[in-house]
Amino acid sequence: MTLRSTSVFSQRMRTVTLLLSIHTYCSAFNANLIQKNTSTMTINAARQFHRRGLHIDLYSQQQSPSIKMALMNNDPLEFDDDDFFNEGDDEDAQLFAQVTQKQQKDLSGCSVRQFNLGYDLIISDYVGSLGFEEITDWEYYQPSLINNEKRVVDPPPFDPNLPKRTREKSGSIVRIFRGELSGRVKSKARSIGLDTRVMLKEFSGDSAISLARAELESLTRMQSNLCAELDQGARNGDWASTASMRYIEGRVNGNTLQDDNNLIRWLEILTTKNVPYIGVLGELNMLEFFEDRQGNVRNEWYQALGVKPPEPTSLWIVYEYAGFSTLSRYAQPALKRWFNLPPQKNFWGAPSTAPPLPPWKERARYVKTIMKQCLEGLSSIHESGFTHRSLGRNSIIISSVGQDKQEASSPLATVPQRLRIKLSDFGFAGRIVDASNDEDFQRRARAFDLNIVKGGSMLESKCFAIAEDLHALGFAFFGLLLSSLAEIPRQEYQMPPTDEDALQRLMSDIFDKDMDEFREYCEAEDIWSNVVAMLDENDGEGWGILEQMCFARENVVDNLASGQILTCQGILSSRFFGKL
Repeated sequence: MTLRSTSVFSQRMRTVTLLLSIHTYCSAFNANLIQKNTSTMTINAARQFHRRGLHIDLYSQQQSPSIKMALMNNDPLEFDDDDFFNEGDDEDAQLFAQVTQKQQKDLSGCSVRQFNLGYDLIISDYVGSLGFEEITDWEYYQPSLINNEKRVVDPPPFDPNLPKRTREKSGSIVRIFRGELSGRVKSKARSIGLDTRVMLKEFSGDSAISLARAELESLTRMQSNLCAELDQGARNGDWASTASMRYIEGRVNGNTLQDDNNLIRWLEILTTKNVPYIGVLGELNMLEFFEDRQGNVRNEWYQALGVKPPEPTSLWIVYEYAGFSTLSRYAQPALKRWFNLPPQKNFWGAPSTAPPLPPWKERARYVKTIMKQCLEGLSSIHESGFTHRSLGRNSIIISSVGQDKQEASSPLATVPQRLRIKLSDFGFAGRIVDASNDEDFQRRARAFDLNIVKGGSMLESKCFAIAEDLHALGFAFFGLLLSSLAEIPRQEYQMPPTDEDALQRLMSDIFDKDMDEFREYCEAEDIWSNVVAMLDENDGEGWGILEQMCFARENVVDNLASGQILTCQGILSSRFFGKL
């Protein structure tokens, strides 16, 4: 037998993620990254991980009361022939067709509403720009001479030629602006105490416009269901009808009264119903801007905003205003954020010192409230039939019920009732029922021993789609806890990295996904002693839910075998969120 040497090859799985790269202007809008988390490491799904306080009996299908798992229902659908229309049931068939058509279209009207620049809203200032980033996770393997098998190998962790993850940036292709409603709709909104500010995004280029269309589709589907549930006019299709005529009515007749009322009603819903995502109001039609023949408008644009005028092929989307404070900006030691507070003045205008930082326990309770609202928001999205698929610290907006949207992200903020968490950037979101048709989704599932095929088991694809969101949110939570609650001794103190990439490398490469070893690593740092103690409470309940979330993808096969699904609601039932 002749032996032949083999070399190490590599196979990569590629996913496109969105990097919110804010280049200029707004200190409250830092560099944002939406991670579409993937992993190519093949895991033995039957491997048992130690769950602190969260043991699940895979045989008796009984679970600890510390966290609830949704039981699966595989019963077949039952129906009889009377449930279907006969040839003579014309009226029933027509009624069914009408209802189906209303369910398919956007009943909120936001996907067909077009605003007039000047008549409906004005652009106040430029906030920053965004760009795409392609993240590639690499898996290295060595071909075997026996049965053509591939043996996964781990490269040296510090070898620059064999990276585990690489990034490629596209440059800025999305610009963000702050604006404000104008005219009669602004007066009506103000008269009932609504915020008239809006956020605008300009999407330029084929890739960005494709992303914008995907975001519109996902958000307006969720908005449509909500509006139809809360308003009879929306349910009857009145909102969509008036919204589709807004641009023409405003430009020709100068009268958009009916759609103004529906728009204000939608703003009321966004304000009072704790909608967990940044709501879409419509698109901005820039036709009149480009009709300017003399070029004066372009010069005025540059003089007012300091950036180049928009492109004729750009797509503009108008959103509700929730501020620009992301979880990434909040995820810094409180002492550093306290030193960066703007100067304050007393009653006579003289400089005054900022109030001291609240006690650690009050800040910890506030951070747990942020985590709880994130889970509640994600749960609502899952219940609507969608998954986010690009969750990260930068797609989570920390907003407030008041006019000052930065209030809730202040290091002094400790009142949970003032906090509002909003999820944003749904360009990669999709319906759960369509997940199995995505080849990238199928490939990611195969890395965790799930063979999902087009038209296959809906249950498996649903479990894995939810697990991907929970995995991403779990690492965002870890970074939040270890950064915002770190007790650093001085402002310039250099603490260990707590970004998602660094934490995932620690978990996978250093500690081999052993949460007990990671806990010992955290316990060795004095700045995290209070965080470790908090997670240790109730027999390590905090460590348990973080382990369940971070390793949700690895546990899908085991959960399916036990007839259970890990959900956001199950995690929220944990004692970790008991007293808030």
